[in-house]
Amino acid sequence: GFLGAIEVFSKQAVEIYRDNKEGCHVSLGINAGEDGYFKGCMDALGVGFMVDAQLFNPDRSPGACNLGQRAGFHPLKTVNNWKCCLDITKGIKHNVVYGECQM
Repeated sequence: GFLGAIEVFSKQAVEIYRDNKEGCHVSLGINAGEDGYFKGCMDALGVGFMVDAQLFNPDRSPGACNLGQRAGFHPLKTVNNWKCCLDITKGIKHNVVYGECQM
């Protein structure tokens, strides 16, 4: 789906967009956010979509970064939590309490 923190496109979808991007620019403009723009453009071009609820984890805690099957995590707002998340994905254990990493 669209209007979220991550969108993934197939090679074919990108090629269709590449071949028709000027029409999208003219028809849709470029004042919307990238998610709304691409949703409108891909819909207009007849590119289908699917939703994979396992692709992205909308948890704001770095403790959720241990979910290896996810491709993306909600943006972490502090450098400490971002570094903690990166460590966790590398297998380095940290104590996360109420969404804050204790490094």
